[in-house]
Amino acid sequence: MNKRALVFVATLGACLLFFAACGSDETSSSSPTITAPTPQSPANGSTVQSLNPTLTVGNATGAASLSYRFEVATDSGFSSIVAAVDNVPEGSGNTSWVVTPALASGRFFWRARASGEGVQGPFSGTTNFDVESGFNSQTPINNIYVSDPLTTGMSVGEVGGGQFRAGGWFATNASSYIRYEIPTTRNGFVEFQVTNLRNPNPRSDKRSLMIMWDPTRGDYTENPFRVHIAKFDTNLVTRWYMRLRFISNGEETNTGTDFFDWDPNHIYSFRLEWGAFPAIVSSQRVQFLMDGRVIMTRNYDNHYEPSTHWVELGMGPRNETLEQALYSNVTIGVRQPNEE
Repeated sequence: MNKRALVFVATLGACLLFFAACGSDETSSSSPTITAPTPQSPANGSTVQSLNPTLTVGNATGAASLSYRFEVATDSGFSSIVAAVDNVPEGSGNTSWVVTPALASGRFFWRARASGEGVQGPFSGTTNFDVESGFNSQTPINNIYVSDPLTTGMSVGEVGGGQFRAGGWFATNASSYIRYEIPTTRNGFVEFQVTNLRNPNPRSDKRSLMIMWDPTRGDYTENPFRVHIAKFDTNLVTRWYMRLRFISNGEETNTGTDFFDWDPNHIYSFRLEWGAFPAIVSSQRVQFLMDGRVIMTRNYDNHYEPSTHWVELGMGPRNETLEQALYSNVTIGVRQPNEE
């Protein structure tokens, strides 16, 4: 080997040693290994009485500053996520998140994972819990007992038939209903929206949009606390095309309206109000509003205070639910007596 070749080999060797050293420096720092958090509550298979349960995990390890992602789904594969959040700051020993938006009744699956220093850790094991069927808060939040959009494929109420669609809950037949239970409420309101209303009804008979009653006081037809909003066909022999019947502790009042120009593409906003009003001194009032306008109203004397108070979409007990009505955005709450 000549002198020039020896110089080349020596130079090449030095370069290889340099790059090896550089490569060693490049790989000397490693990414953190973050562990999965440990689900703590709700316990797997438990039942909760909250539409906004608190999910808690034992903290992950592996990085100095971690944040968490929580996911809630209706299936164990998490293809239908109904609530999720990112960047929940790590707590001391464990980390919690109050589920938002409110869930419905039924079974839910949840999991969580931690992230830090640009690295995501693995998800925790999947656990499940059940939200008690028909559960509604007995303590109003901002004067609201129930807030139920019906557009998430489920309801916070007790569901009796019907179908959930993108636009809400669809009453498939006359026995379909959704039932909510609220405390005794002398001054209250029920709001809901309905579309696919038309004239005549799908079946030529009286049908109801909603009812309220006390199941502990006997059969619906003999109940001293019962309310219904009925929709009639134009060809049905009656004074009205809609009727409000309000029976409060045996005292019955009835009123109606001749409105029947229904548009099946219009989303009607309805609101039932009852109790004390500032303009009514010696008695109370019930009134029914459509799209913000009062269309039916009556005064009554006996307090409306059923001990068990059921509010229902449709009229399942008498098979008189308005078929093909599509309901959404139910809100039930407390009115202040000075509200007009």
